[in-house]
Amino acid sequence: MSDSNRSAFKLETDLISLRTLVAVVEEGGFTAAARRVNRTQSAISLQIAKLEERLGVKLLERTSRSVAITPIGETFVSYARRILELADEAILAVSSPDEATVLRVGFAEYLVPQHLHTLLARFRRAHPNCDLSLVLGSGGEMLKTMDRNELDVVFAGPEATGGRLLWEEQLVWTGSGDFVADSPDPVELVLMHAPCSYRQIAFDALTKARKSWKLSIDANSVHAVQSAIRAGLGVSVLPVSAILEDMPLLEGDLPELPNTSVMCYFGTDGSNPYAQRFVDFLLAGIEDRRLRLPAAWIEC
Repeated sequence: MSDSNRSAFKLETDLISLRTLVAVVEEGGFTAAARRVNRTQSAISLQIAKLEERLGVKLLERTSRSVAITPIGETFVSYARRILELADEAILAVSSPDEATVLRVGFAEYLVPQHLHTLLARFRRAHPNCDLSLVLGSGGEMLKTMDRNELDVVFAGPEATGGRLLWEEQLVWTGSGDFVADSPDPVELVLMHAPCSYRQIAFDALTKARKSWKLSIDANSVHAVQSAIRAGLGVSVLPVSAILEDMPLLEGDLPELPNTSVMCYFGTDGSNPYAQRFVDFLLAGIEDRRLRLPAAWIEC
C-alpha cells in the first residue's frame, strides 16, 4: 500500500510507550512510574513527549510539582488500557497449555476482587482450553475443601501454613458515620462467624485498648457484614478491599489494626497446569486495574 493510501489516523506507537503512559497516570507521577516500569525518569519523560508528538495532542499537563491528565489524555488512556489487555491476552492465548482441563478455584469471600467477573472472563478468553469452577466461602472451609482434593488453588488469609504471600493488606475499622469512638457504651461489633481471623483481631485490639465491646451481629458472610454496616448496625474490621463506597472508615480513638496477609495455597499434587497461570493472571489484572489494594505488592 502506498503512503498516500494509508490512513491519517493510524496509531503509530509501541506497547512500551502505552504501558509507560498508563503507569504515569496510575502512579500519579514520573518518579513512581519509573520504578514501576523499571526505567529512568528521563527515559519515560522522553517516551511520553514522543508519544504526544506523534499523536499531535497534549496527554499530560506537567509542572515542577505535579502531573495531571488532560481530557484528551483520559480518552486515549482508556483505549491504551484496552489495547494492552488484548495484547496480554494474545500472548497468553498462544502460550497456554494445549490440554483441556478444569481449574477449581476457591476464594475466601472477603478477598474477592470487585472486578473478579471481568478478570475471569479475560482469563477464559486467553485460555479457551480451561474451564473454571469457582467456589466462595470462608478461608478455613476453602482450605479443608482443598485438603479433600476438591480444589486446585485457594486464595485466603494466613489461616494455614504452606501458602505463598501475594500481598499485604491494611485492616480498617468501618461502621456508622455517627459512631462515637470515646463513648462509654460498649462498641457494638458486626463480625463473621468463628474462626474468622478478623473477628479475633477485633476482640484482641479492643481488649488491649481497654474498650468494652459486645458482639451485636454474628454474620455468616462478608455480604451480611457489609449490609449491616451500611444499615448503621455496628462496627466491623475488614480488609480495605472489602470496603464499599458507602461504608465509612472509622479512625479517632479506635485502636490501630495490623495488616493482614493475602495468600495463595496450591493443592497437594500441584498437577493442574493452569493453577500458577491463574495466580499470575489475577495479580496482573488487579494491578492493572488499580483496585483498592495496598501498594506494597509482593510477587507470588
